[in-house]
Amino acid sequence: RLDDGTHCEEASSLAEHKLQDVREKMADLARMEAVLSDLVCACHSRQGNVSCPLIASLQGGTSLAGASTA
Repeated sequence: RLDDGTHCEEASSLAEHKLQDVREKMADLARMEAVLSDLVCACHSRQGNVSCPLIASLQGGTSLAGASTA
């Protein structure tokens, strides 16, 4: 038992839940990074008068949070 009355097991459980939350957020950010990176690369490879993949994604063509990359 800690000085403030909290049990070590409770503290450990809270830390484990927080760690899981952090890992889930990191995974979400990694997915968003991959999609955004693909969109930036697609932008750089476009030529001529074609639709911009970044603008298309912002208009609902591709979801940065939910899209998966190949």
